[in-house]
Amino acid sequence: MSWENRINNVRFSITCGDGKEYFPLWQGGTKDTEFNVGVFDFINVSGSLIERKLPRGASIPLTFWFDGSNNIEQSQAFENSAKDPRVWTVNHPFYGIIKGQPLRITRNDENLNITAVTVDFWESIDVDYPNSNFNVKDNSLERKIEIQQSIAESFSSKDLFESADIVKLKETNLNNSSSFTNAISENPSIADGVFANYQNATARASKSADNLLNNSFDAIVQAQALLEIPSRIETSVDVRLNGFKQAYNKSKTILNTISDKLLFESNSGAIIANYANASVNPLDSDYQVITQIQSVASDLIAIYSDYLATLDSASVSIYDTENAWQPNAIVQSQLYDMVVFTVANLFNLGFDSQQERVVYTEKETNLILLVHRYLGMDVNDENLERFRQINQIKMNENFKIRKGRKIVYYV
Repeated sequence: MSWENRINNVRFSITCGDGKEYFPLWQGGTKDTEFNVGVFDFINVSGSLIERKLPRGASIPLTFWFDGSNNIEQSQAFENSAKDPRVWTVNHPFYGIIKGQPLRITRNDENLNITAVTVDFWESIDVDYPNSNFNVKDNSLERKIEIQQSIAESFSSKDLFESADIVKLKETNLNNSSSFTNAISENPSIADGVFANYQNATARASKSADNLLNNSFDAIVQAQALLEIPSRIETSVDVRLNGFKQAYNKSKTILNTISDKLLFESNSGAIIANYANASVNPLDSDYQVITQIQSVASDLIAIYSDYLATLDSASVSIYDTENAWQPNAIVQSQLYDMVVFTVANLFNLGFDSQQERVVYTEKETNLILLVHRYLGMDVNDENLERFRQINQIKMNENFKIRKGRKIVYYV
């Protein structure tokens, strides 16, 4: 079928999750398809090995218009339908029938009888896939435990530690402890009990570090125990993850000796495993909007990428017999799997979170009217304050918000 036949014979339509179908005017389109890939680098081989797997869901930005004397009513009806979290079905003249989810909707009413709508639309499979019989939290915990066990075995497999390494391990433990006590210091309701836990765990880790030369396995196990404490703290996921990020930043030092490299691989690997596990164990009040999940996933990927780059730069060829060192293959394989597993499940959580909507005011208005329209008023005015903070509405705009101002809200 030619492009002319497609335009003439296929009517652009959007069926929202509530079953209502809309036939707005539309314009062209673009389609962006990414693939799941693995990138492998080898110390003594130039270039990278790229292993391509199956494609991910395509990104298809949609641009369309509601026009006529009732364009505002049509746009509002569409906006209400879009609040339903179920899958959309789009019949596109160029791309056929597509099922997916909107991640962002922008509405513009500047042109009077024409309302322009832009949707960041992502293709999605419409079945509960992958089929699984395990709980994400339980599976994440099992993966973390396996990684920590592999780290402990790798750390204690070689008799290469010296007295100076005892001091380094103690400093690592103190850095991990201070990272979390700093992160929770702004939460006085939980601080006292947590500080006591860290003091006790730090003392145990310090005592085990003194015996590093004789029992390196116990020394690293007690060091890892410090990183277990955040999983037992009833506080927001942001606070816990901030502690892990601080701990990772402090773990980056000059890696001169093989023991330095092994300590970095072990400690930072455990930090990343615990970060990943904590990120899929939020409180009910966490992850209210999809941008929070995107930020957590991006931070995890950034830390992990930096970790790999640091290990790669620290690697020494096996032909240098005195200084040869490579990261442990089992640890790195397990850690890679956990990061991929975590990011995938974080984005699955994203479909259940609130999504961002953007509109432009049709006429001069005020804060109270906007909150009433987009969020609804509540007894304690929590929606009012949240709306004001999201849109950075200052005192001079409380009672007069100009026409055409950008407004962001979440549904």
